[in-house]
Amino acid sequence: MTRTLTGACLCKNITYRIDLPADQPTPQVVICHCKSCKRYTGSGFSSNIVVPLADLHWLTGSPKLYMSPTEKNGLVRRQFCGDCGSPLTSEPRDAEGRFIVVKSGTLDDESRDQCGEVKAEIWYHRKDNWVGDLSKEGIPRIRGSMT
Repeated sequence: MTRTLTGACLCKNITYRIDLPADQPTPQVVICHCKSCKRYTGSGFSSNIVVPLADLHWLTGSPKLYMSPTEKNGLVRRQFCGDCGSPLTSEPRDAEGRFIVVKSGTLDDESRDQCGEVKAEIWYHRKDNWVGDLSKEGIPRIRGSMT
């Protein structure tokens, strides 16, 4: 028996499935504040789940690949949609094919709801000052866009 998570890029030209063994724990969210992930996602941090590489299956489309240098002189294999630009995965070279980091924002809503709570924030010392403001009371919480 498996638990299946699904996802796609923004334009839906690339879709994927993650088949997790039922006895495996629910994927936990890992937030990354490294400079590379900020640039890759165009955001203040990257929200991710970490899954065994063998459990990720591309269903439609083929992601493009970019080898990104890291702050520690390593390389990260980054896969993204060549049409809409959505970042899909990151795979540190030292993962050696054991696991892959999936961008949690690309998960379909019902799959995202299956993820556990935040397990860790990595590269925390690189966290943008404003990120802490997200939990403050009094910030307008708008259901929809600004317009």
